[in-house]
Amino acid sequence: MALFSEMSKEELQKEMKLLQEKGQRAFDEQNWSAYEVYMTQWYLAKSYEMLPENQVEVGKTYKIAEEINEWFTVTGLEGVMAWGFRESTGETEALPIARLEEIEE
Repeated sequence: MALFSEMSKEELQKEMKLLQEKGQRAFDEQNWSAYEVYMTQWYLAKSYEMLPENQVEVGKTYKIAEEINEWFTVTGLEGVMAWGFRESTGETEALPIARLEEIEE
């Protein structure tokens, strides 16, 4: 398998569809660790697909996809990863940019 960074948008979309199918299968089988792996890979592929149109901004707070009441403030960007901290814990971490959603006002 090629690196996500080397794939075309079409290849990324095909890979994302495959990862989504594998993730759904793992979810249906309640294989949570496999589900997490596939979804993490999906978000990474989606992040590469979003380039170069990425709209994530340093200093802005976003909702974290698939997490309830979790917000993330971006302090830096490096490739497809957004560095920052979770509002709930204050812990610094990096998340794929595709996991960040605009907060509806």
